[in-house]
Amino acid sequence: MASQLYIKPGSMEQELKWAKIWFKQFSTFLGRDGWDSPRRTEFTAEQLIEFLKSKRDANFPAWKRMKIIRGLMVYRRLVLHKPDDDLEPVRKKMVQIIAFERSRDEGYGSIEESGGKINPREPDAIQELRRAMRRAGLAIKTERAYVSKLKAFMAARALTCLADFENITELDVEAHLTDLAVDGNVAPETQNVAFHALRKFFDVVLKRELGSIEAIRATKGGMIPTVMSTSEVSKVFEGLSGVHLVIAQILYGCGMRISEAIRLRVKDLDFDNRRVEIHQSKGGKSRVVPMPEELVEVLRRYMASRAALHEHDLADGTASVWLPHALSRKYPSAHREFRWQYLFASSRFSRDPRSGDLHRHHLHRDTFPPHLRRAVEAAGLTKHVTSHTFRHCFATHLLWTGTDIRQIQQLLGHADIKTTQIYTHVDNRIGPVVVSPLDRLMADAVGE
Repeated sequence: MASQLYIKPGSMEQELKWAKIWFKQFSTFLGRDGWDSPRRTEFTAEQLIEFLKSKRDANFPAWKRMKIIRGLMVYRRLVLHKPDDDLEPVRKKMVQIIAFERSRDEGYGSIEESGGKINPREPDAIQELRRAMRRAGLAIKTERAYVSKLKAFMAARALTCLADFENITELDVEAHLTDLAVDGNVAPETQNVAFHALRKFFDVVLKRELGSIEAIRATKGGMIPTVMSTSEVSKVFEGLSGVHLVIAQILYGCGMRISEAIRLRVKDLDFDNRRVEIHQSKGGKSRVVPMPEELVEVLRRYMASRAALHEHDLADGTASVWLPHALSRKYPSAHREFRWQYLFASSRFSRDPRSGDLHRHHLHRDTFPPHLRRAVEAAGLTKHVTSHTFRHCFATHLLWTGTDIRQIQQLLGHADIKTTQIYTHVDNRIGPVVVSPLDRLMADAVGE
């Protein structure tokens, strides 16, 4: 049986990097010392399956377990120079698992803000953390991350229920965080998430102050963000069309995150003042950014087409959009109003796993990356470009044109100027009114 593994041209170095990372983790799982020794590199499909089961039990989604399979197939083929045909059945089985996970919501897409009903079979400590976070209105992504870290802490300390936390103190938390840095070799961000998760649990569930934590800090160096030149941004734009081009232009022209762009609602566009409001951003914050002149007419057209779709939904009696619970209680009919609808709407309705209601949700964040990847390949770029790269370009290109870094901090929504300073590759000069880099790009193109 021939392997179906395909490695894209120009991606060999990145594939090998991840292949070696996954193989090192795999070898650690197998309890091997000297994992890079030629005598210690053989492995079987059965051993891989056991490794995948351990990752499944650690809440790794199927798509991420597929990356492990791919990495080990690449390692077998490119490092060991041996066939990987025996791993192909494992890969095919994971394809089926991924398809099952995507279709198990009775044919409807899931609404990502909703976390579903709280599982009564989960430990009571986990259930209480979920309830507290939902009462506080925290994002489901944050809930999942914090629950994952609390589960890891409970497993490490053999805790099974709330009652077991009676004798748990900040010393246990300190030791756990130190273990993550020393034995787990985790990134600083991973250790920080674990710290904040445990602090939140102590605060909202145990009703106890966590106290001072003096854990050894993870010290992996931070990555320098990838930045495209203006000409490279133009080339990538040329490979995009329709809604995906508009989303890319918004990411670059406004410095948005992909989650912020796809969650734009009709009411967030202020054409008269040329502003775009961004709500429920990272940390639950809001901010305002300039609307690029280049996008005004494009967004007006999208607004008109969105209005036509909404009229169709109203005529069918299906018009509805997901709203935060507190807002939906305060304004019971708001979910049918046009102003609250998502600008970039999905073509189908999605079922809210909490209420069971059907809504027309926004485009899923996973729909944009494949189009971007093809555009980057067509442009002949070897840089690792993601949707977040446009945000890096927004900040860096503003710095290149002399915009003050504190203005950029506000536009990006950074709470700490230190976060913005990663873009300080040049000296800053206080400039006049901030002009979107998208407008500068289009102005230069017209002038040529």
